[in-house]
Amino acid sequence: MLKNTLTSAVVLILLYSPMLLQAQERHEYEISILGINIGDMVATKETKADTTYFLLRSEVSFWFFGRINLDYTTKVKYHQGQFIESSVEKKTNRGDFLSRIWLEDGVYEVRANSYKYEFNDQVSEKIDYSAVRLFFEEPKGKKRMITENHGQFASITSKGNGAYDTYVEGNENNYQYENGKLQEVSMHSPIKNYVIRRKE
Repeated sequence: MLKNTLTSAVVLILLYSPMLLQAQERHEYEISILGINIGDMVATKETKADTTYFLLRSEVSFWFFGRINLDYTTKVKYHQGQFIESSVEKKTNRGDFLSRIWLEDGVYEVRANSYKYEFNDQVSEKIDYSAVRLFFEEPKGKKRMITENHGQFASITSKGNGAYDTYVEGNENNYQYENGKLQEVSMHSPIKNYVIRRKE
């Protein structure tokens, strides 16, 4: 009887242990320009109970009228499937930039600041999908997203066979998925176009 009681107690402890309420997903990518590797990206997703945290971190170095070193960090928080806040921090040897979106009194405040770009606004509608999620799931049925870096909504268009296009500030980005997993992204940027390719 005592043995059964102890076994039941152990099972209950394990079932309700905070460690089991956490799940983490991690993906690694390489970043290249014209086939030349310029850096790496690590994407992680961590779920704790009903809150999910996304993190993208990349370090790149390339030539654009001089050497540019860029550390890029995107942090995003969702609660019960709703976008709550994000920050995109860019540190370069030519200046630093910060874009933020956060929910305050039922309204999203937007303060976006990037290379040759600034945008301040408010969004009153609920947000349930943002650009960071493209690195973790195929956007089946999704038509638009909020972009953490620009603070604006962008369209998502399915091209079939796991291919999707997004349009951000007039730039077209191309995403390719295989079995629901992101394999490659062709990104268009005011500085340099580049490719992000899955390692594993």
